[in-house]
Amino acid sequence: MRNALVLLLVVLSVGIAFALLRSSSDDEGGAKTVSVERGGLSVDAVAVGKVEAAYEVPVKSTTGGVLTRRFVALGQLVAKGDPLCEVRPVLTDQQKLQAERALLGATEAEEGAMELSSGETIAGATMRFFQGVKSAERLATGAERARSDAEKQLELLLNGSAEIDGMTIDYIIRAPIDGRVIALDLEVGEPVVPSSSFGSGTDLVVLADLDHPIFRGTIDEIEVGRLREGMGAKVTIGARPDLALEATLKEISLKAETQNNAVVFPVELTVEPPEGLVMRSGYSAVARIRIDEVTDALLLPERVVEFREGSAFVLIPGDGDGEPREVEVQVGLSDSLRIEIRDGL
Repeated sequence: MRNALVLLLVVLSVGIAFALLRSSSDDEGGAKTVSVERGGLSVDAVAVGKVEAAYEVPVKSTTGGVLTRRFVALGQLVAKGDPLCEVRPVLTDQQKLQAERALLGATEAEEGAMELSSGETIAGATMRFFQGVKSAERLATGAERARSDAEKQLELLLNGSAEIDGMTIDYIIRAPIDGRVIALDLEVGEPVVPSSSFGSGTDLVVLADLDHPIFRGTIDEIEVGRLREGMGAKVTIGARPDLALEATLKEISLKAETQNNAVVFPVELTVEPPEGLVMRSGYSAVARIRIDEVTDALLLPERVVEFREGSAFVLIPGDGDGEPREVEVQVGLSDSLRIEIRDGL
């Protein structure tokens, strides 16, 4: 019984092995084919970088002091000339006393000038006689203006604003450009260092144009030779990988950089965000710049095309059971996976 079972197992093993070998032989004998497809093909150059504001403007104060008021919030859209914050100087008793004394001196000088110009005194009458009435009146007018300026200066120190010749003078810092508030670096009550020739000063607010963002990144030197300004592109940001933003190649740097032992060139693209998308400066992003594309073309996998001596060849099935034959084809665009067949098939 045992011998019969062993014999049966041996026969089954031999049969299975023979079947597998026969199947393998049949597969090797049959030639595999691929079909020519008709469709579109594109080649892109990939740049890696960030989507940022077209420009960022830090707003500073030309006078030192303390941040006393803030009129904007983070993310708020402002127009040129809108109030951003107020920086008032620290008013000491000495400064107040000096301003009051300056006003008192200007008032006394005005009174003296009025007496001279009126000619009520001998000196005034003499001046009017030798220099004329208009000269005396100009003296009085200048003294009156000096007194008014001293008065407004004291008012500005005490109240934070004053009106001189129809123009309001205050300590309000206003927006130099249209933009969105992307940074508020100080809290109310914190000291402010003024901007001067000795230093840049404290950043009070940072404004940026986020309505016209820019992609700034780098591209490999192998690809840069095929780029030209005005090419279309798709930009994908890290926060929204499902969304491809339309972009246009704006600038290609003439100077290379080295990153991770690779030579790259900085590029800039103008990005067109869709309406309703909240843009933030600094998104990591990938830009795919369209170098070339074809539509409704004959396509083959590039692996089935053989290149010899500057020509391209493919094998096509023979008639009936005949042997495959080699034909020369004219190729076009390739993305390394598929290649365009322009002629020969």
